[in-house]
Amino acid sequence: MDGTDDGATSLGVDASFDRYARMVRRALDVPVALVSLVETDRQVFVGAEGLPAPYDAARQTPLTHSFCQWVVHDQAPVVTEDARLDERLRDNLAIPDLGVVAYAGHPIRDHTGQIIGSLCAIDPEPRAWTPDALEALADLAAACSTELAQRGLRAEAAEAAQEADSLGRRSAVLLALSEGLASAATVTEVAAAAERVAREQLGCLRAGIWLSEAAAHDLPTQPHLDVEVPRLHYVPQTGDTWRSAQLNNSLRADLSNPLGHCLVSERPLAYRDRADQNQHYPDLDYREQIGECRAFFPLTTAGRTFGAMAVIWDDCRDLAEDELATLGVLATYAAQSLSRALLVQEQHDALVVLQTALLPRLPETEELEMAARYRPAAARDQVGGDWYDAVLMPSGATSLMIGDVVGHDIGAAATMGQMRTTLRALAWAVDDPPSRQVLRLEEAMADLGVDGLATLVYLRIEEPDRSGGRTLRWTNAGHPPPLLLTPDGEVAWLEDEHHDLMLGVLPDAHRSDNRRRVPDGSTLLLYTDGLVERRGEDLTDGLERLRKAALAQPPGPVTDFLDGVLTDLDDGALADDVAVLAVRFR
Repeated sequence: MDGTDDGATSLGVDASFDRYARMVRRALDVPVALVSLVETDRQVFVGAEGLPAPYDAARQTPLTHSFCQWVVHDQAPVVTEDARLDERLRDNLAIPDLGVVAYAGHPIRDHTGQIIGSLCAIDPEPRAWTPDALEALADLAAACSTELAQRGLRAEAAEAAQEADSLGRRSAVLLALSEGLASAATVTEVAAAAERVAREQLGCLRAGIWLSEAAAHDLPTQPHLDVEVPRLHYVPQTGDTWRSAQLNNSLRADLSNPLGHCLVSERPLAYRDRADQNQHYPDLDYREQIGECRAFFPLTTAGRTFGAMAVIWDDCRDLAEDELATLGVLATYAAQSLSRALLVQEQHDALVVLQTALLPRLPETEELEMAARYRPAAARDQVGGDWYDAVLMPSGATSLMIGDVVGHDIGAAATMGQMRTTLRALAWAVDDPPSRQVLRLEEAMADLGVDGLATLVYLRIEEPDRSGGRTLRWTNAGHPPPLLLTPDGEVAWLEDEHHDLMLGVLPDAHRSDNRRRVPDGSTLLLYTDGLVERRGEDLTDGLERLRKAALAQPPGPVTDFLDGVLTDLDDGALADDVAVLAVRFR
């Protein structure tokens, strides 16, 4: 038998359908008339007149008491003068329980044209139905079907509008999410973007990410005795105030907590309120618990799992399917962004390790106290060609070099390595003035086919003369001028008179030497432009900032001087790599 559950579910008892039953009762002069919708296991009377107790209150019967089911089954009217004599109907319980003897039922249809029930006339006595009576019943059934169709279409339109509204909200969430995550370059930025979208677009109280142990290698963690069990670690945000997440910042990746549970089972978990969750996971720290409704999603993409995400609402609620679907997409987007951020981090770490490995170990002398630092740029996808070097010459002089190869990629780092190594070998092998050494470097780079532009300061510290003083000789190829801080507090820039070109522009460019006497106790600072240059600012402003920072440092070892200058000038968002080399003349 064909039937539907939708009609009766969406249409309850209604005065308008009672009206059709009254019209049938008057038109056919019967004691009982019904508008009956047939479902798989029952019939529901959305309209009724003359129905005996207790069915007048219940407004439904099982199919054991239904003649109307045969109207749906036959897809045609069912008419009998005496059901007790009808082989198909005589055992139906509607005869003894409802007093149905004579029955005339005509199909009624919904907005899809499907027959879903019957408009019927009932008489407790045998009755011969006249053609006029059956024609009137057919006309009323057609009118009733029209109203059913209109209601179905309105319900369908309302459902479509609701779905469109839900789709619009979901699209807004996904748009905000894609925009928020597009610029997220670090794990912390991904976590912040995911929570911002969840709060602004989904009305959440909090949202947070816990990374798996393998992915969270650079997050602060705490030691645990159960080292054999993988763990999840909370990703804190700047100015984080989520105390409950901080108390549960390290969780086992197993069924002992909801984050581990959803990760292991690879499916979302949702709880209507905190009590529902807490009874399943009694061992969590609930001292600072907030919110009620909560959901947890594994963060998985391309077959790799990065962790899990928790989303919390302030009120109790049962999450609808479309809400869960939207949150699932949020988790997928977050996992993809985490994958990208972790890959960038790994690449950046590898490049920094490479570049750091290329930096030299400073020589130790009784007359010179040296210190150097290298700081990578804040942008994780960049690594530069900044470098420094110091070579103790066989003659006793010391050569200092600091340079910056143009570019922020592995190519710049490779060029830097070749340039530093070549110049280091030249400095040790040939005891010539700085200008001649730089010319030899340019000749070697051209012969070896090494392309690249670079700035460079090559500085030579001569052995002390008879008066005990020292002389500096240097050449500058387009690099910011070194800073000299004398014992009496004077700051001087080692300016070059001829402003020589940077390396790589003209192979035979003129190189000039400069000279200056240096008193004992002075401090010399060589640096790359990332220390003083800022976007939209004149270089003179950066040099003045460096001068003030150098003067502000208290007496102490040269390492303290160097770290103090870096601390004063590092604003936490270096746009370029920084290499610095400081020398104290004892």
